[in-house]
Amino acid sequence: MSTDYSSQLPVIDFIPQDEMNPRSKELRQYFEMFFDPKYDGFQDELEYICDVPHRASKDVKASHLGVGFELLDHRCGYDFDKVIPIMKESGVKWARLQSGWPRAEQEKGVYNFDWLDNIVDGLLEAGIQPWFSLSFGNGLYMGSAKPVPPHNTYMFSPTVFGEECIHAWENYCKAMAEHFKTRVFHWEVWNEPNAGFFRKPFEKSEEIAPMIHKIVWEPPSEYAKFVAITEKALHQVQPEAKIIGGSIAGCAICNEYIQGLFDNGIAEHIDIFTYHPYQGIPEIYYHDRLQFIRDLIKESGRNIVIWQGENGRPSETITLHRGWKSTEGSQARYLTRRYITDLREEIDMTSYFLCCDIGNGYLKGTVHAQGVIDARDPDNYKPKLSFRAMQSFAWLFDAEVKKMNCCFEIMPMVAMSYTTRFCREAITATTCGFRYKDIPIYSYYQVSNVDADSVVMPIKIETYIGKLKLDKPILIDPITARVYRIKKLVNFCDGNYGYNLLFPRLPILDYPLFLTDARILDK
Repeated sequence: MSTDYSSQLPVIDFIPQDEMNPRSKELRQYFEMFFDPKYDGFQDELEYICDVPHRASKDVKASHLGVGFELLDHRCGYDFDKVIPIMKESGVKWARLQSGWPRAEQEKGVYNFDWLDNIVDGLLEAGIQPWFSLSFGNGLYMGSAKPVPPHNTYMFSPTVFGEECIHAWENYCKAMAEHFKTRVFHWEVWNEPNAGFFRKPFEKSEEIAPMIHKIVWEPPSEYAKFVAITEKALHQVQPEAKIIGGSIAGCAICNEYIQGLFDNGIAEHIDIFTYHPYQGIPEIYYHDRLQFIRDLIKESGRNIVIWQGENGRPSETITLHRGWKSTEGSQARYLTRRYITDLREEIDMTSYFLCCDIGNGYLKGTVHAQGVIDARDPDNYKPKLSFRAMQSFAWLFDAEVKKMNCCFEIMPMVAMSYTTRFCREAITATTCGFRYKDIPIYSYYQVSNVDADSVVMPIKIETYIGKLKLDKPILIDPITARVYRIKKLVNFCDGNYGYNLLFPRLPILDYPLFLTDARILDK
């Protein structure tokens, strides 16, 4: 006779999830947890002292940081009046706008910029300087050509429709410059001409389909000619206008196109060259690609600066299928790494795409979740983690902060010898130095795909600060927006290298942390 032992066992006492994991709320909201000394084993090294300060954009004198306000042309991707009360607290100083020719000129020769006045004036009142991308065609002058989905606009070069269309484009540019000449001073010619946005029309409207081989791009010679036409029209009305060319999509395997632009004289007509470096790891190959452009500029003999005009990452995987783990966290990490990479390369202006999720029925009723403002609830816009990270950067990296060359080294926590393999946190880490007056600002992090899972690792940091001051070291986390006092520091003298500072144990993450002095909090 068998005994039913199972009946003698006590009933399982289930532990509430919140007791098992005190960070379960954070995990449910963001699908991941962020750095915290208490849970990641750095209580002995770090002590929370305050949140990262932030300033409204109008309180920042100048900055290299911008944000995209695209898709406010006839597509109306989001409600500007709901976005600007949030974005005015971002601290950024530049905003990219698309001009919207089909919305501004719905009757030949008659222009209405009232809708655009509201946007431009709203940005200026918030302390953010708008700049225009003069983009896309107008069906009034493009015959039987049909708008291209899902953008539902005319992505065809005006030059393929004859003199009337070219003349209409010139008049439109002049009207824009005349209307905004006391408020807007930077004009970009078109958007991503190398990615199908500057093309010839389809022969039959039914051929408008996602079949990439049917799209006929205009060559770089045509875009360079178009830039020259636009530059002449703008300068007739606004002689001091800054002309922006390029707007290159991807900035990856497009060297032949960029070379073609300079071979066809684009440098003679522009003051700024822009590019859109979309990639999962923003740092990889980046310096060489920029250097390729810089070499072409140098060869031209022109004093042309470079802007990063559009680049971002979604917070949901459904957005253009970018990334396999797109979350608010991975989006925020990408924003911090995009900004720091461009600041490291001393880009004159870097624009993050986009200020707000694209809704309002755009893309078949779904929400394009690339914004730093969540618009899934059309009645309740709210900032994401990436917005708070943007605030952290805008506060820390105003125009008074300069890049510096420095001795700032990361070392693994293991003993080193000729037979020991280096730990990955030392191999893949990237570092950079900045300074605010006599205060150093050191940036460091692991370079990995932002969608990959990351483990907090301990490292040692050694630096020589020279004449700078690092008396009260702190560590700044731009995403959680927390400031920590660093408890342990060694000041030592090496006979070969002089006096150095050694931080014996600090965390390294897959987005930049900033080691600096507490006096920075008074800036």
